[in-house]
Amino acid sequence: MYHHKFEDAPLIWKPEECHGRNMKDFKKIIEDKYCVTLGGYEDLYEWSIGHLCEFWSEMWDFIGVISSKRFDMVVDLNTPISDLPEWFKGAEINLAENFLKYRDDSLALITTGEDTKTETFTFAQMYEEVRLYAAAFRKFGLKKGDFVACK
Repeated sequence: MYHHKFEDAPLIWKPEECHGRNMKDFKKIIEDKYCVTLGGYEDLYEWSIGHLCEFWSEMWDFIGVISSKRFDMVVDLNTPISDLPEWFKGAEINLAENFLKYRDDSLALITTGEDTKTETFTFAQMYEEVRLYAAAFRKFGLKKGDFVACK
């Protein structure tokens, strides 16, 4: 039994109408594998909340998450949200490896602070930041197992 009522939750983001290949390609994978017909974004959205684990498992594969160990379970639907369900249980991934596999100027990350100030970062910007930190760490002789504190 699933304890979360997504259909009652307020919509906090809706994508602009786009004609990108990625969503069409992903939608086709879902249609073919699960024998469903999805007209557009709204249909895909409805399918995703009705088939949460299947959706996120397919998304994991579609976006090409690099992992040394695949997850055992997407999420336990019986865990109340108040207990913070663990997503992709058992997976072993390196976030840096996944973020830094791209180096172009497409959007990589959007952050929003408590003050609701939003910042955006491209893959190229993230790669450059990591490159600078890595160079500084090497310069100071840091090695695997050392701790670094940030303020």
